[in-house]
Amino acid sequence: MSQDVFIWTEAYNCGEILNPMLSSYLQHHNLPIHIFLTKHDFEEVAIESDLIIPVFLDKDKFISKSEESKILDGYKKGHLGTARLWDYLINSRKENVFVHLDADTIFIGEALHEIIEAINYKGYAIAGSRRAYRERGYRKKGLDSALLNLRPDTVNTDCFSFNKKKIRKHPRFILRRKIRGRRVSLFPVVDFFDPVTFQVINGGGNILYVDSPNEGNHSTLNTSSRFISSRISFAAVGSGCNFYKNGSKGIPVGYAQYALQSYSLFASEFLNKEIGVRKLDDKVLLGQLEKLDKIRWVLN
Repeated sequence: MSQDVFIWTEAYNCGEILNPMLSSYLQHHNLPIHIFLTKHDFEEVAIESDLIIPVFLDKDKFISKSEESKILDGYKKGHLGTARLWDYLINSRKENVFVHLDADTIFIGEALHEIIEAINYKGYAIAGSRRAYRERGYRKKGLDSALLNLRPDTVNTDCFSFNKKKIRKHPRFILRRKIRGRRVSLFPVVDFFDPVTFQVINGGGNILYVDSPNEGNHSTLNTSSRFISSRISFAAVGSGCNFYKNGSKGIPVGYAQYALQSYSLFASEFLNKEIGVRKLDDKVLLGQLEKLDKIRWVLN
C-alpha cells in the first residue's frame, strides 16, 4: 500500500511545531512521512523514528538558485513558498498517490487509511474534508458571490489525498498559481489548491468528501464525522511561527494577526513557550485541548 503513496508535510521556518505533530502521527500510523524543511529547522525536531524522512532541498538544481532558496523566498510572500514546494513535488516525485498533512495537526486517531484507499482502490481523484462553496458563511454579495454559488465544494488541504496523474503539470507557473489558490479564469475561488481541484473536476475526476460522502456537491463540513474527529485541527500555526520569527511585511494584517494568535495558543500548549501575543480564543479547540492526553494522544 505504501509503495506508490507519498505522505508529506512542510515546516520551513517553523521546525519546532513538528514535535507534537510527529509524536501524535506515530502513535496512530505506521506509514513513512516526509518532512520538508531546512537543516536548521530540523535541529528543532526531537522525535526520532525510521518512519520520519527529512528532506533538504539545499543542493543547486538550477544555475541561479537552489530549490530551497526559491521556496524560502516564497515564504516572504505568504503561501507562495508552499506553492513552489508542491509544484516541485508534483513534477519530481515518482509516486502517484499524494497525501498532504499540515504540520500543526494533532492526531488523536487514525486518519489516513480512508483517504489513501479512496485514491488507490476506489478511483477517486481527490479525497478530504469538505470545503463549502455554496454554503459558505462569507462573500455573500455581488457577482463573486453568484459565481461562487455555481461551483462545487472543494476539500480542505490540512489532511487530504490526490492522484497526481489527474493534475495538469504544465505550464508550471500556472500550476503554481492554481496551487496558491489564485484565479485562473473569471470564476473566483475560496482557498489554496481550489483551482487545481476544479481542473480535476472539469476533467472528469471524482471527489470524495470524507466527512460527508452522501451530501452531494454542496453541503457543510460534518465536524462530528470520524474523519474530522481523528484530529485536532489548528490553522496557520506554521505561518504564525514564521511571522513571529521573521515579521509579516506584505501579509494582510487580519491573517497575520490570526496566525500569530494561533501560534501563541499552540506554543503555550505544546512548546511550553509564551510569545507575548494574545492566544486564539476558539471554544471548540480549547475544549479539545483540555481533554487531550499528550502521552497516548487521545481525548479523555
